[in-house]
Amino acid sequence: MWYESKSLESKSSTSICPYFRVRLSHKQGRSHRLIPTRTRHSSRGKTASSSSSASSSGSSKFDVFLNFRGEDTRKNFTGFLHKALKDSGINVFIDREKLWVGEAIGPALLGAIQGSKISIPVFSKGYASSKWCLMELSQMLHSHTSNGQMVLPIFFDVEPSHVRNQTGSFEGPFREHDKNFDPHIVNSWKEALRMVGELKGWVLKEDANEDQAELVELVVKRVLGELINNTHLAECKYLIGIDSHVNNLLSLLNIGFNDVQFVGICGLGGIGKTTIAKALYNRIFSCFNKHSFLSDVREQATQSMGLATLQKRLLKDIFKADIDIADCHRGKRLIEQKLCTENVLLVLDDVDNQEQVGALASELNWFGQGSRVIITTRNEHILSVAKVDKIYWPQVLDHSQSLQLFSLHAFSRDQPPKDYKLISDDVTCYSGGLPLTLKVLGSYLSGISSKEVWESTFQKLKEIPHGEIQRRLKISYDNLEDGHQKAIFLDAACFFIGWEKETVYSIWDSCGYHPKSAIYGLTKRSLVQFEDNLLRMHDQIRDMGRNIVFEESLMEPGKRSRLWSHGEILEVLKEYKGTDMIKGMMLPCYFFSHINLYSEHFEMMHNLRYLRHW
Repeated sequence: MWYESKSLESKSSTSICPYFRVRLSHKQGRSHRLIPTRTRHSSRGKTASSSSSASSSGSSKFDVFLNFRGEDTRKNFTGFLHKALKDSGINVFIDREKLWVGEAIGPALLGAIQGSKISIPVFSKGYASSKWCLMELSQMLHSHTSNGQMVLPIFFDVEPSHVRNQTGSFEGPFREHDKNFDPHIVNSWKEALRMVGELKGWVLKEDANEDQAELVELVVKRVLGELINNTHLAECKYLIGIDSHVNNLLSLLNIGFNDVQFVGICGLGGIGKTTIAKALYNRIFSCFNKHSFLSDVREQATQSMGLATLQKRLLKDIFKADIDIADCHRGKRLIEQKLCTENVLLVLDDVDNQEQVGALASELNWFGQGSRVIITTRNEHILSVAKVDKIYWPQVLDHSQSLQLFSLHAFSRDQPPKDYKLISDDVTCYSGGLPLTLKVLGSYLSGISSKEVWESTFQKLKEIPHGEIQRRLKISYDNLEDGHQKAIFLDAACFFIGWEKETVYSIWDSCGYHPKSAIYGLTKRSLVQFEDNLLRMHDQIRDMGRNIVFEESLMEPGKRSRLWSHGEILEVLKEYKGTDMIKGMMLPCYFFSHINLYSEHFEMMHNLRYLRHW
């Protein structure tokens, strides 16, 4: 019963991308030419779209639109199919109210067609006699070519070739249409029949009663699968500044060109890489024949058979079938063999080592023409090894955006109440424009009704950072390659922010930490950077580093590796509480007015390697 014929010419995904109109040429065959709806600068010197409007499937009103001739199939096959779809929880539009206006499709019916994710035309022997069916079909084709709407035709007791060529039971009605309608209208109907008739569909004979039930089951199963596959990813509730990120990435992706491209989204933890990737994926996945979003790659890869499981997820997303993968090496061969001819959008989210990229998207030639692979990571080095030459670096939110995001989470409004404006500004400044911090603190403080408790809670959070923020940020630290990188990071967080590059390098050189190599890894992970030759670090990253040291011993400062709090240093020295855990201390210049220091104060600090007063 499954009928397969040619689809729209080359089946290029770009022909149904919501960012392009399609112009059909009737000369030299019928090819698809992309006409940008908006232009932008392209690194190739060409144009492509960067529209930030969501595709129609993102705001669909119906899951399925049924197109059929009521006299032929309403009381049998289409009626059965409609009931089965509804019973499966699928939102179906069926024209029971004759929503027509004169000789044209009325607004309600037009909206139903345009707002559906899938259209199912049921071609029957009397189908071509209905101008309403043909007008609906023309609109369905328009939605298919302009917005990527899926069309699943059913040939009920008619041959697909009769539909495509208007022969058999379709021939007589079109002789009448030629007499009664303008040629351009009739030609548009013929074109719709030809193109939809070339799509994959089902053929069913009217007298095959048992097969009707089976076909209804098959159609429902296919529709459910497509709806699940084409469901938009859940995004954050508040997407402040997201359109600019998506548009910037669209300018890198060059959707519509036939080459294969890898693009990276790189930056420190909590800056919104996954949020941006999801919004981008939702915006463009209908531009591709196949698509997959593999989330939490770092976490999934640590599980039993982690990489093989990820490979299996990828292949299932693409081919809608479970494919047995015994080991990672077999998975790599299968991905290369099966995807090399497919037009694919693949997102690898939160990658933290090259082995993960190698298992899922090792080479450009693993993917078919026009494919795009997007990798989000904290580690630029992974992208360099994978030869990703286009990298997008999200920037922190400015003060206005930060205040808006915080206010939305804390007060469910764009701006804070007047009496909370000052403290909200303080929280916004404290966040350093990091979306994760703004979201977590806003949500945390939203449950507190007293302003005094708000202020007290915020002061506590500045001293003891929120656990969720620290946990998320600490992932970057935990994934550092060796003890030298970790030691340099903690030194930088506790002591050296704002210091000149040459000075800190000489200190770390003398400790045998090989700072050039270590700092390279830290900068690639966005943990430190040098601006105007001075060491810089995001305030939230600094606090994360200091909190790691603080948690070495919550109650006894003398058992921590680094001391920078003047009160704690004074307590340790005055009471001779120093231990061999202490590796560094920074004393203020006024410190010696409070205590006279002797060698006895340091005799237990066998591992002290850095002591400075300023």
